Amino acid sequence: MKISKLKIKGYKSFGFTEVSLSLENKLTAFIGLNSAGKTTALEALKKLFGASLADRELTRQDFHIGKNENPETINERNLSIEVRIDFSEEEQDAVPHFFSEMVVDDEGKDPYLRIRLEASWNKSTLSPLGEIEVKTYFINVAEGEGDTDDNKKIFPNHYRNLIQVLYVPAIRRPAEQLKYASGSILYRVLRKIKWDDEFKEEFDTKIAEVNDQFKGLPIFNTVQTSITNFWQKFHKDERYKDSSLEFGGSDFDSILKKLEISFSPTGTHKAFGVDDLGEGYRSLFYLTLVCSLLDIEEKLIENDDDEVIGQTSPLLTILAIEEPENHIAPQLLGRVTTILKTIAEKENSQVVLSSHTPSIVKRVEPESILHFRITQEYYTEVNQIQLPKKTEEAYKYIKEAVQNYPEVYFARLVVIGEGDSEEVIFNRLMNVMDVDFDDNIITFAPLGHRFVNHIWKLLNTLNIPYITLLDLDREREGGGWGRIKYAVKQLLKIGVNREELLAIVGDSGDETLSDEDLNEMHTWKIEVNDPDLEGWVESLKDYDVFYSSPLDLDFLMLTHYPDFYKSVIPKSGGPQIPNKEEKKADFIKKLNTAVQATLKSENATAETYSEEEKELMIWYNYHFLGRGKPTTHIQTLASITDKKIKDSIPLVFLEIFERISTILKDSEA
Repeated sequence: MKISKLKIKGYKSFGFTEVSLSLENKLTAFIGLNSAGKTTALEALKKLFGASLADRELTRQDFHIGKNENPETINERNLSIEVRIDFSEEEQDAVPHFFSEMVVDDEGKDPYLRIRLEASWNKSTLSPLGEIEVKTYFINVAEGEGDTDDNKKIFPNHYRNLIQVLYVPAIRRPAEQLKYASGSILYRVLRKIKWDDEFKEEFDTKIAEVNDQFKGLPIFNTVQTSITNFWQKFHKDERYKDSSLEFGGSDFDSILKKLEISFSPTGTHKAFGVDDLGEGYRSLFYLTLVCSLLDIEEKLIENDDDEVIGQTSPLLTILAIEEPENHIAPQLLGRVTTILKTIAEKENSQVVLSSHTPSIVKRVEPESILHFRITQEYYTEVNQIQLPKKTEEAYKYIKEAVQNYPEVYFARLVVIGEGDSEEVIFNRLMNVMDVDFDDNIITFAPLGHRFVNHIWKLLNTLNIPYITLLDLDREREGGGWGRIKYAVKQLLKIGVNREELLAIVGDSGDETLSDEDLNEMHTWKIEVNDPDLEGWVESLKDYDVFYSSPLDLDFLMLTHYPDFYKSVIPKSGGPQIPNKEEKKADFIKKLNTAVQATLKSENATAETYSEEEKELMIWYNYHFLGRGKPTTHIQTLASITDKKIKDSIPLVFLEIFERISTILKDSEA
């Protein structure tokens, strides 16, 4: 049994158009930036299935107000929260015992339940807060068929025992849950114990004996007498004239209310109470209480014939946990996630969590993630993570990519590169260009290799803008025109307008590159200072695809800051370069070897490169083929002042940072 779908309309940040959240997986993660609506979605479940009236209470603030609306002019508002509940094959035989309102989409399809909370607020002259009416219904018609009042049946309050929400807030207060009070986790655990009358009587007798022994102590009696005498001097009321010093509440329930948890050893020669623990351990212990309750309920159902589902135990427990990472060290989050997954796998349990940290998200299957964002109109938009089909070669790559770089989910803008060099260089250039990636929530991800179209498609689905920097790889195998073809093909796969993308700028101005020509593009010959190639490089910038030209980013930096890269060498290090005047043959041999290594071909000639660029390939070979690329860039960039970097910065970076600035401004508009 599980809630497979949650629909919200008009509740807090959820606007007037119904938003459907798929909870098909037994563990679902709500992710997104702060104030995106994640907590609101968790609370929506509590409004339907909260254990207490306080959990289910609605206020004026729960009804959505649009961005440009004046609250004073609003006379009425409506909201709805609906769930679809599905059942396993085994449950379908037993569940009708509890529910007779199940519906089916079509003959032979599995039955399911629809339960909906509907609430209305109306302005009132009797109350400044207005009047709120709340009703919960079974919806007795299949989804998509529309529903009327005739299809609604009141959901009885006693049915709420069948489904319970355990809501774990972001701020954990385990001490409150350790009180033997209605609604606390400890109360729900201890009430499972069947205390027989004989035990209770014997317990009360023992407590009475302890009280009598204390009263028999002379000094204790002196204290008791003194308090009573002074109490009677302060008032003459016959009522309450006698006072008795004893352990408060000697009955069984009163003693249970004083139960506490202690932890040892502590290194201080005394046990710790729960409030003595640090924030992280308090948070972990709160989760411990929740897990213990679910475990006990499961065991009692299995082993106790008197346990009655729907009365003493629910059919389904939904653990709604807000920010499980709070106050917990990153190395412990793996354990937390594993435990939550174990809970979700139980037949009578389901886990829904919210998070805005990559530490949790990277441990959750991408298929189980829902991405939340606030639109410019200030309402919540929810999207499911889109992955390639499992049968596609790209599936495994993209799944691992997003798990290794979960920061992309939380970004306002993603910069996609091809490797570690880009990340090092962007981190340095953002200081020079006065664009703080952290402050602007910009994420760099080296995911520009194969299947980049799936990364683009994913980010498009989540409405996260992105900029891509690729290597042109001129004269390398598959480079040059091949790299242009690659980008064009990937853009077409994500639905870019074909006519616009393949338009050929010529005399007529209305030609479109044919499919045959596009498929053969990688075979086109590259000319020196090829205007056609440069034209395509320029046109792809309109789609936020940029190139490190003429080769790759490492070579681009080397050509713009040659003296600095030449100076960053270990003592007695550097490439051994023969004097090209005195040892011309040796120099030409060294140069040709470097060209072939740089362009990764024994037949490479670098005919489209200048003589100066060819000579720099000797240094490229030394720095980037024989040593670690990131290390070289870090050392070199650390030796250059911001001013000198800016004076020689490659044009492509100026264009990229200008585009970053434009995208950020547009998102704030």
